[in-house]
Amino acid sequence: MSMPSLSLPLMVLLALVLTANQARALGEILGQTKEQLKLKYDVAVHDHGNGRVTVEFTLADEGRLKPVDAVDLCVPAPVENKSQVMDLAVTLDTKPSADGKRVAHFEIRKDWGERAQIWLTTYWFDGRQLVMTRYHHVIPLARYMSNGPAAGGGAAAEPGVAAPAATERKKD
Repeated sequence: MSMPSLSLPLMVLLALVLTANQARALGEILGQTKEQLKLKYDVAVHDHGNGRVTVEFTLADEGRLKPVDAVDLCVPAPVENKSQVMDLAVTLDTKPSADGKRVAHFEIRKDWGERAQIWLTTYWFDGRQLVMTRYHHVIPLARYMSNGPAAGGGAAAEPGVAAPAATERKKD
C-alpha cells in the first residue's frame, strides 16, 4: 500500500510539533533572583478591559546571562490538566531600542497572561559558554498583572523585588 505524497511531510511536521515542548524543557531553571543574576528588565502590562492584555518586555542588561540567546513566551497548561504540555511556546522577536535595550511587545488573552512566563534562555553563564547546558531565568507574568497573586498581596514576587503596578487604559 503506497502512502500519499503529503503524508511524509505531514508526519515530519507532526513529529516536530509533538517534540517541541520536550526540547524546550531541557535545561536548568535558575533559582537566583533578578538582582543576583544582575539582570535589568521591565515588564509593563496594559489591560484593555476586553479580556486581552498587551505586554511590553524591555531587557536593559543581560547581566550574568550575557548573551541571552532567546526570549520566549511560555504559557503552561492549567494545573488541573496535570501535564507538562504548554498551551503556547513561542520565541519573542525583540527589537533594539534607541538606547540599546531589547524590547518585545505582544498581546495575549488575559486568562493566558495570568499563567504566562517570559523565559530568558542562554548557553552562557558568567562569561563562560556551557555547550551541553541551557539556562533559563523564568519571569511569571502574573506578578505584573493587576489581579495577579503579587498585586493582590498574595504570593510574593522575587525575593527583594517589589511587583510594579499594572497600568490600565481608561474606558471612554
